[in-house]
Amino acid sequence: MVSSGRPVVRSSGRLAVIGTDTGVGKSAVTLLLAQGLRALGRSVWLHKPVACGGWDGASSEDGRALRAACGDGQDPATVCPREFPEPCSPHLAAQAAGVALSLPDLLSAIPTPDPGPRTPDLLLETAGGLLAPLTADRRTNVDLLAALGWPLLLVTRPHLGTLNHTQLTVNEARRRGLRLLGLVVNTHQAVEASLAVRSAPAELAALTGLPVLAELPHGPCGDDGLRLAAAVIAGM
Repeated sequence: MVSSGRPVVRSSGRLAVIGTDTGVGKSAVTLLLAQGLRALGRSVWLHKPVACGGWDGASSEDGRALRAACGDGQDPATVCPREFPEPCSPHLAAQAAGVALSLPDLLSAIPTPDPGPRTPDLLLETAGGLLAPLTADRRTNVDLLAALGWPLLLVTRPHLGTLNHTQLTVNEARRRGLRLLGLVVNTHQAVEASLAVRSAPAELAALTGLPVLAELPHGPCGDDGLRLAAAVIAGM
């Protein structure tokens, strides 16, 4: 239970938000988590190494959304430093734009807040699922995350097929030695409350051995961001 008294501020943390696949709602969950962390008195920086698609002539949809939530002294230019028009995997979108991405380049672009009593948490949202290719030599999100060694929050969905997709992602993350804090079951689009949908959170927890830190509805989330932030802080 989250206290309604004085906000609790603790030392900064690093967390990567990943998804079972594209369109599962990673950006929405990242923004909700940032909102909850700030409500608990913490500072937050945001970062997405690559964003593709949703182009308005100058920037990507995810890049615009994340920069709109930039604060706590972060330079907006560090939020999403690489954006491409094509709605496809980052390595292809970059190639279409005449850019050859490399893993060292992506790692070096991750911002590092100055240490201090109010050092911000840093939330990194991946581009696509765990095995989506990022670079010209087809290094993937899992390669980036393995190099960082940060804990992960996995965003999944209650829709039919989630048991398979979620287990595959969890198995690969564990194979690469990554630490998963838990699952967020995000109803990113309206869905009928079938047996598969109703049972998804409990089945995912049983199959993966991971806690479900939040079940997010399709629509307004109320205090879910605050509860999710408290659960993430406890796990970090």
